[in-house]
Amino acid sequence: MLSTRASFLCSTSSRSLQTSCCCAQLFNGVIPTEKIEKRFCLSSGPGGQNVQKNTTKTEIRFKLSEADWLSEELRTGLQQRYSHRLNNSGEFIIDSDRTRERHLNVADCFDKLRSAIYEVQSAATKRVETEESLEILRKKAAVAAQRRLNEKRRLGEKKASRKETFDF
Repeated sequence: MLSTRASFLCSTSSRSLQTSCCCAQLFNGVIPTEKIEKRFCLSSGPGGQNVQKNTTKTEIRFKLSEADWLSEELRTGLQQRYSHRLNNSGEFIIDSDRTRERHLNVADCFDKLRSAIYEVQSAATKRVETEESLEILRKKAAVAAQRRLNEKRRLGEKKASRKETFDF
């Protein structure tokens, strides 16, 4: 849904609509799991014996500079927006210990990664308002205000006509 919307925004050739990205390659939601390293360790927090026995905490990592499945714009956007998730060797790290099940934590990690990529992509494909489009918005606001005042005046006249006037 988002990729269709973003491609529409980028392909629209309106004078008042411009986008700030070149939209060479949009993220389609598919993350190649074979190119991402998965690590498991003991989770913290409640869980009793399960926490002490099973390695359920999941950590996924990949080299951001070598992620050829992402466009260059998305890689630089992830690097700027999520610099706190990068280590010194340039690996992008996401972890999850939300559940007691390992496979659910893996899915949660990939959901977090996918959400981060979509967030960067939507910020890159945001609509940029031009002076022309701002002028159109101002004109529409002025017309709407004039209509509102005309309607208010008409209702006032209608109410005034209902009043009985007494001549003494």
